[in-house]
Amino acid sequence: MKTKILVSLIAAGLLAACSKDKYNTKPLLVFKSVSNNVVPNGGTLRFEFELFDKEGDISDTFYIKKIRINKLTKPTIRDNVKLAFPKVPNTSKGIVELNLTYQNYLISAINPGNPAQNDTLIFKFAIRDKEKNVSDTVTSDPIVIIR
Repeated sequence: MKTKILVSLIAAGLLAACSKDKYNTKPLLVFKSVSNNVVPNGGTLRFEFELFDKEGDISDTFYIKKIRINKLTKPTIRDNVKLAFPKVPNTSKGIVELNLTYQNYLISAINPGNPAQNDTLIFKFAIRDKEKNVSDTVTSDPIVIIR
């Protein structure tokens, strides 16, 4: 009987000692959804992400990179954007919505041509926490911005 109790206590101790923290120091960004894969002229695009961070200090910077994948290459604008992260209470897990407006963040080609060629874009996202730890990059599927 004593042996069974001792083995059970040792097993419980090993399980407790081997348990890993749920989250890492490096923030984790998980792509949840996008409002649409075709955005009309003047429209808005909404992305939703889930965030995880061991220290809960995820409110620093949101990085966005636009990659224009049209066959016809054109000079582009605002390919890399850094946004200040909204002030949120320290939490190790959360949901964030990112709303990108047409004129400020969605159009890509400086001159889309005549007739205008739509912008087909892939968006890449990363976040940085207050301790300057950067998440891995998450990538959207191609999204068409009507021009």
